[in-house]
Amino acid sequence: MRIVLDTNILVSAFTSKLGHSAKIIDLISMLEEIQLVSSEPILGEFKNILSRDEVKARFNYSTHDIEAFASSIRDASTIVKLKSNFKVIKEDREDDVVLNTAYSGRAGYIVSGDRHLIPLREFKGIKIVTVSEMLELLK
Repeated sequence: MRIVLDTNILVSAFTSKLGHSAKIIDLISMLEEIQLVSSEPILGEFKNILSRDEVKARFNYSTHDIEAFASSIRDASTIVKLKSNFKVIKEDREDDVVLNTAYSGRAGYIVSGDRHLIPLREFKGIKIVTVSEMLELLK
């Protein structure tokens, strides 16, 4: 099973180590049949969000902490180059990066909490699910 985690899931896992998003990452690291798929644009957005002054102040993470978490995700993932350039989400073009990563990486699932992606439910045969739905699938 190949899975793309949306940036909001990565941010949530980093900022709330006991939440469902962190649990997904823990499960992926333990289950050999699951392959995490990501891309440099997703990891870049993750680092950009956490590097914002208001976010760093709220969670008290250093640049080193952010880099270390991004590196651990990179090391645990198959990093794909985006070969597609679908433009689907007019309201937020950053969401298209997630769709293109999943398509280019031949993922079966996108795990997201994004209000633009979740209503799609599927894109080019890739299922779009919430964290809770993915946890149910992994049981």
